[in-house]
Amino acid sequence: MKTLQQLLPFFVFLLVFGLSHAQSEKKEPLPAKVVEAVKQGDISKLSPFLNDKIELVLPGESGIFSKEQAHFILRNFFKDNKVTSFQILHHGTRQNATFAIGEYKCTNEQFRMYFLVKTTEDGKSLIHQIRIEKQE
Repeated sequence: MKTLQQLLPFFVFLLVFGLSHAQSEKKEPLPAKVVEAVKQGDISKLSPFLNDKIELVLPGESGIFSKEQAHFILRNFFKDNKVTSFQILHHGTRQNATFAIGEYKCTNEQFRMYFLVKTTEDGKSLIHQIRIEKQE
């Protein structure tokens, strides 16, 4: 039951933003620079893509944070969980939003990462939500 409660927000997320495979092939799941920043565990390269307010859900910490607060929280995550590999497993788009699900591997642990990216009116892609869940 606890697992179902933990996965419910993810399923709602998928329903809201859809799993449009045809559209997702037209647009990259995440900007290439975001994927590269995560692969390197480099928050300074990821920060320019964070929205002014961002929802973070990490093991032990969650909420809506300013860009600056999110920078420090993610910096600590990357520092405590040195990346060995990162790859996008699935992605989709709907209107001005893109979601991507990735696998983030560390030396001794593995995490599932969920990104919600929205495109602004001027065409800039900004991350509005990052969910990081430890894989058992």
